[in-house]
Parts: sequence; structure tokens; C-alpha cells
Amino acid sequence: MRLKWFGTATILLEQDGTRLLFDPFLTINPGLFQPPVDELSEAGHILITHAHFDHLVDVPYIMRQSGGKSAVYGTAKPCEILASKGVNGACINQVAPGDALSIGPFEINVLKGRHIVFDRRILIKTILNPRIMVNWSNFRYMLRESRTSDEAGETVVYHIRAAGRSVLLMGSLNLDGGTAYPAGADLLILPYQGRSDVADYAIPFIERLQPKMILLDHFDDTFPPISSPVDTEPFLSLMRQNHPGIPVICPWASAEWIEIF
Repeated sequence: MRLKWFGTATILLEQDGTRLLFDPFLTINPGLFQPPVDELSEAGHILITHAHFDHLVDVPYIMRQSGGKSAVYGTAKPCEILASKGVNGACINQVAPGDALSIGPFEINVLKGRHIVFDRRILIKTILNPRIMVNWSNFRYMLRESRTSDEAGETVVYHIRAAGRSVLLMGSLNLDGGTAYPAGADLLILPYQGRSDVADYAIPFIERLQPKMILLDHFDDTFPPISSPVDTEPFLSLMRQNHPGIPVICPWASAEWIEIF
């Protein structure tokens, strides 16, 4: 099994020629790596973790580029938004926690998740960010898209299995208190953004899930002025202290494959 991280939460996962694309987003920061739309549109299967704009807004465009060949999967709110944006209903597949999907060699369980709770410090930092004026067009675009990008309490976690290996992909850095998650996944994909204390905040989830390996995503600055680059070193330091046996991958956003298993 191998994957590519294209920035934000955009993950392309491949096994035996079948590709799954998660939460595709085309960065609006011109200084960063630009995901290749042609490769995204060829994935065939797009899975959405929640309806925030940085996980959903570019799906209609990517699906148009595919010529209507892609299928998209998401909970009720993402499906409603995609239909309102003109995505062919025949391509939309609504899922809910407890559902199981079979796509080529992949077996996928949909689990209830939670969205990260933003702390006061990061909210103030975002509101008072001087980059708002520099990135005013981006800011207006995000405000407009956010009017319909309601997470609606529907964030999910995908448990993906193929070839005897398992991947647990979180849509946001939080978990549901009443859900039993599989412990010991071969890889945990962890979105690392959303709090000023994100390193300390993340560790209890690692202890709950006990993955064999971690890959961080969403720690880049793909939609300024709301996003910001997040320093991963505090988390790496805590992992070295508390969980030295769990390797952590901090990839560069690129079109290069990462062989994970």
C-alpha cells in the first residue's frame, strides 16, 4: 500500500491499482505545491470526512475533470452541498457511521468522529491576523464558501483495510467518546492543525488508538489567512519522550509516492 499527500488533508491511497482520494483541496497559497488536478480526477473514488470548505469545495471541479467517472462518498451534509453545486446525483453515495464499503481491494468502515474544538487563543490569533488584509481575496472567498460549509456534527473517521494492513484516517483531530475505535492500526493519519496547544492535545488520542505508525497532515498553510504553518517539532518531541516506539512521518506535500507497507 502506498500514498501521496498533496497538502491540507488531501490523501491519495493506492493498493493493487485501486485509488482512494480523501478530502481533496486545491491550495489557494501560490507559494506552496499545487496538487495535480489530472491525477486527482483519475482516482475514481472520493471520500469526504466532513463538509468544511477545505475538505469539500473543490470536489465538484475535480469530478467535472473526471468526466463524471468518479464516485463520491460522504455523510448527509456533504452530499447535500455537492448536490446543490451540481454534482450528478448518480455519483453521490451517502454514508453514515456504522456503514461498511467495499471498493476493489479496500474494505472501509465508517466511524463516528468529532471535529477539533478550537481554543480561544487560536481564534483570537486568527481574527486579529494581519495577513487578512494581504490575503483579502482569499478571506472573502472563504467567508462566502463557509456559509454553506457546515460540518453539522458529521465528521467521520475511516478505517481502511487492504492486503492484511489497516489505516485509520481522521477527518479532524478529535474522537467520539462513545465510539469503540480499532486499536493498533498499522498507520494513523492525523490532521495536525486547529489549536494553539495542538501537540499536548494530540497525545491522548495516540494513547487511545495505539497506532503502529503515524503520518501527519493538514499542518501546512494552504488557505491563508485562516490557515498557518504548524511547527510539528513539539509533537515529535512528545512522541520521542512518551511513545518512542511509534514512528511519525511528517511528509512534504508533493506528487511522490510514500511506500507505507
